[in-house]
Amino acid sequence: MFILLFSFITSYNQPTWGIDNPIPELLNHGEVFIHFRNEPIQKLRAKIGVGIWNSIFLGISYGGDNLVGYGDVAWEGQPSLDFRIRLLSTGSLEGVIGFNNEPIENYASKGAFGTIGLRFFTGPLRFIFSGGGNYNTDLDGADLFANMALNINGPHTFHMEYILGSNDDNKNRIHLGYRLQSGALGIQMDLKDIFSGRIGRQLQIYYRENF
Repeated sequence: MFILLFSFITSYNQPTWGIDNPIPELLNHGEVFIHFRNEPIQKLRAKIGVGIWNSIFLGISYGGDNLVGYGDVAWEGQPSLDFRIRLLSTGSLEGVIGFNNEPIENYASKGAFGTIGLRFFTGPLRFIFSGGGNYNTDLDGADLFANMALNINGPHTFHMEYILGSNDDNKNRIHLGYRLQSGALGIQMDLKDIFSGRIGRQLQIYYRENF
């Protein structure tokens, strides 16, 4: 019983997303991903995604402003797509391309993107370092981003990410996050744009299961 409980608490799923940036990791074939994100601007978004053939991720999300509180709810005009394909996988080096038109906060969506990363293990620590670029076709603008994720013993993952923000009013954004995972369920608390003088607080809840 103790061994079963210990394995449940210390289980580890490599993250597929950081805070606002994609990470070059995908779901396994048949895995289902359910995600709720409460953004600092009081937007709530729900996403469901599935892993296909260990090399494709397909997700659909939808959300709105002011779901909690008074006044009318401002629903988004249409659902958003999160689609990714693995191009490179050597065990330690991973590369992914994709398309994502989720309007995170008031910033431009990623649009078409590519990201490549290095992962390695040492004792109880697991590291993922990645970087990439994206191009938003609506704005005809390119951008750059980078991520670092550090996992300790399985349930504890710390995130740091950078966004150049060349298409947005806020440049050089740096975010920090902490995820606590127990089995298939995870919760992540983020601090966004920490050097702006106006730190945003974000909450993410995950459920990830293999069917």
